[in-house]
Amino acid sequence: MANDDAPRAEILRSRDFIGWTVTSANGANVGTVSDILIDRGGKVRFLAVDPGLFKKPYLLPVETLEWGEGSLQSAWSVEEIRALPPFDSGVALTGTVLEELRRVYPRHYGSRIGDPLTAEGATIVPLKDAKDFRLSKGAPSLKGWTVYARDNEKVGTVTQMLVDPVAMNVRYIDVDVDDDLFGLADDRHVLVPLEVVELRERSQDVWVPAFTGADIARLPAYLGGPVDPVLEQETERAFNTSYYRADGAAAVGAEPPPPSLPPESDAPPPLEIRDAEFDRPPPTRDPDYRDEPPPL
Repeated sequence: MANDDAPRAEILRSRDFIGWTVTSANGANVGTVSDILIDRGGKVRFLAVDPGLFKKPYLLPVETLEWGEGSLQSAWSVEEIRALPPFDSGVALTGTVLEELRRVYPRHYGSRIGDPLTAEGATIVPLKDAKDFRLSKGAPSLKGWTVYARDNEKVGTVTQMLVDPVAMNVRYIDVDVDDDLFGLADDRHVLVPLEVVELRERSQDVWVPAFTGADIARLPAYLGGPVDPVLEQETERAFNTSYYRADGAAAVGAEPPPPSLPPESDAPPPLEIRDAEFDRPPPTRDPDYRDEPPPL
């Protein structure tokens, strides 16, 4: 039995923390401390938190934790923590891995570390959450369409569209990236602005002509819900979109010319959607177009 009258230790051993309960910002239990990670300069950087139920641990930066007596509280909600990439203790946290964490999760491991992620200031929301927003009659929903990059790499699948309910237009597609394009997360989603894609309705494909598959996999991760303004800014900057340029930001480098895509057999030219309103009439087919080859 512990002696409650014993002097309080001011310096704790690493093993003293193992098993401490970790709660979210709203008080939900997210797991227990399973490991402490220290950099080569001797600074404690992360705690590995085991959520139980045979799930992989989460990696929480110490800056985001409030230390108590036998427990810790995170600055993030339980939903944010569960959206983080799983930590595999068998994968070394090399400089390359740490750099990818910083780039893909800027609020959690990068320049905005420790900032609470809230819906405040968010103007872009999933289509299903925009109550007064409706697609134009006949407009494709894009859900389930396959996404290809300029190097013909199959990047992933569209899971939903995200809209600006005030401007009444579609801004992004949410792409569930194929897991074999990267090694950090089991299920990563990224946003691609609709203004930079080409749509092919016949094959239900989305092409991103300015980016390779590796480029798309390097985009900041989308964790669901209203679009974090930091994510929106980083995504627009990466694609150098009209929204990014309209904000007065200097373009980063020269815009590469969009490469030509391999032609589809016996198909009309791809339907390009540069504006996201989906309110234009469907394109008319060339009267000279034939589905069958001309007679010899």
